[in-house]
Amino acid sequence: MLDSVKYYFWASYRRKLLDKLQNKYSFLYKGIILDIGGRDRGRFKKPKDKVEKWTFVDIESKHNPDVILDVADMNSFSNNSIDFINAIELFEHVKNIEKGLEECYRVLKKDGIMFIPAPFLYPIHADPYDFQRWTIYKWRDILKEKGFNIEKEEIMGNFLFIFSEYIKYFIKTLPKILKWLFYLGFPILDFLVYLDNFNFIKKNDNLNKFNGGYFLIVKK
Repeated sequence: MLDSVKYYFWASYRRKLLDKLQNKYSFLYKGIILDIGGRDRGRFKKPKDKVEKWTFVDIESKHNPDVILDVADMNSFSNNSIDFINAIELFEHVKNIEKGLEECYRVLKKDGIMFIPAPFLYPIHADPYDFQRWTIYKWRDILKEKGFNIEKEEIMGNFLFIFSEYIKYFIKTLPKILKWLFYLGFPILDFLVYLDNFNFIKKNDNLNKFNGGYFLIVKK
């Protein structure tokens, strides 16, 4: 119960949507999984016991990865050796992002799949660094250039989603008394996020220019 209450008040709308999308497409996790920078966050439970092998890699040893490496240099892994790459909110933290994508393409088997959720209008969050935000047009162009096919493309929030996210973010910075007072308004923000899913937002030529981020499923 307490975990659910904490999740409701403290998890960002982006985190909640990311958990939802990972659950929605969890059936795609199969075979040998390479989880890059994928420390456990949110409520999504990784199906580690339902795949052949799950390897967690990270650039920092303090996170206790199975292998320490930079995605731009994955010589620890052979060509065409991985069935699935989990790159959850990874590439905004990668300095040489194009080299990282090339390495992912190299180690993936033919028809291998990669998840690429990436923020756009979202706060800077160093992990250990935060280098860039790409538009969907940039993602499409570079992924095609590197040989990937985009199988699924989901926009992670338009104008009302982002507006509500920023208000929630601001409320969490307030002094405790004010914070608890403004918590009473969270259902209103939830309703705005709900409205964000309707076509009058998604198809509005002005409002749909605001993207919270993207959830991309790509195939080699």
